[in-house]
Amino acid sequence: MQLFTRLFAALLFTTAQAAATARAAELPPGMANLAAQVLPAVVSIAALAPVGDTAAKSSDNDSGGDGDDSALRTADNAATGVIPPPKTIESLGSGFVFDPAGYILTNNHVVDNANAVTVTFADGSVYNATISGRDKDADLAVLKVDAGHPLPYVHFGDSGKMRVGDWVMAIGNPFGLPGSTSAGIVSALHRQIGDTSFDDFIQTDAAINRGNSGGPLFNLAGEVIGVNSAIEAPSGNSDGVGFAIPSAMAQPVALQLALKGVMQRGWLGISTEEVTPPIQAAMALSSADGALVGAVAPHGPSIGVLKTGDVVVGLDGVAVTNPHALFIRTAEIPAGNSVVVRFYRAGGIGQANVTMATPPPPLDESIAQPAPATPPPVILSAYGLGLAGKPAAGGVSVMSATGPAAKAGIVAGDVIMQVNGQQIASAGDLQAQVKALGKMPPVFLVSGNTADGSNPGPRWIPVPGN
Repeated sequence: MQLFTRLFAALLFTTAQAAATARAAELPPGMANLAAQVLPAVVSIAALAPVGDTAAKSSDNDSGGDGDDSALRTADNAATGVIPPPKTIESLGSGFVFDPAGYILTNNHVVDNANAVTVTFADGSVYNATISGRDKDADLAVLKVDAGHPLPYVHFGDSGKMRVGDWVMAIGNPFGLPGSTSAGIVSALHRQIGDTSFDDFIQTDAAINRGNSGGPLFNLAGEVIGVNSAIEAPSGNSDGVGFAIPSAMAQPVALQLALKGVMQRGWLGISTEEVTPPIQAAMALSSADGALVGAVAPHGPSIGVLKTGDVVVGLDGVAVTNPHALFIRTAEIPAGNSVVVRFYRAGGIGQANVTMATPPPPLDESIAQPAPATPPPVILSAYGLGLAGKPAAGGVSVMSATGPAAKAGIVAGDVIMQVNGQQIASAGDLQAQVKALGKMPPVFLVSGNTADGSNPGPRWIPVPGN
């Protein structure tokens, strides 16, 4: 009996110890060593710009100053005849060294229109900085300081491996308090808040305030997985909703700005659309993930590689879930890089190499362009459709409908707007997309009167061929 009692007591102790260990593992990790490791590479930034500049007039969260005193200066001038120097405003932000040669990454809005920039390190060292390059579209900028010796720096991590709930740490210069450290978790991923051209933010509840902009967001390995850039703050200060530019975007931009002074993004030369439920069903796709190719630029890098009707599901090792994800991934890759594109076609997955090209310049509309000739009608005899060559408002006009098209309810005068969820711009476009479907029957989005003369509005009509 005593032996049983001792064994039972030992079992209870072991169970309690295991439970305590499990609870300890769930507690927030200690971050003192992590902070000590990375703090030397984090800097405070002070950027000076004239009051009249755009940056000074904006409501930048990181700006400060006394406001416009032009009326006071006018009175002073009248009284003394002395013209005072132009007033400047100081914008405070953060940044971090990503290259020991002295390259520092921060937000573009921290140094926008600045005519003098200084950076202060954790050890109190102060250096004047030059702007190596700026990327307004991603709100990133690279500064360069000449310290005369290698500087402490931090590495980029893979933001694509972060999950909601992962612990993160932010370091910066909020309210001019350098080296301030806060911790929290990843609250959400792929947030679009309308802040930049390439919104794909990491959301975190780590405290981020005015002056944190440009500072790093670290994972527990001490790697930069984000650049703190914005806050949602009805109160004006941190309300636990901060946003960071993922390292997947920040790292290639930082390297290009350091090497070339500009980020020249690549171009695939395709237009894409969502994979809608009708398209998924018509193409027998197992998932709605991906970006449906609607058109391929005639002289673009994807010509001969991708086709209308392909569904892009991966680019350069990153999964593509929708057109926006493809847009963001493309923006992360510099022009000239060769990448692997994965796509769904004719019931299987394929892949091919594409070299990212430089985007073509926008058409100069000031130069008179010759009027294009009216294209001839297009006949799809397999479906009993005669289509007007001249595009109609919102799609393609049906000139005649016989056979399968007539049986399905399409009549002359209808306008075909989409094929399997893809917008139609011309009869030739419609013909190409139907051809790309192969043996798969097309599903048309049709607007116009039905055979009985009523007009129920746009409707989806599947049309099997002869």
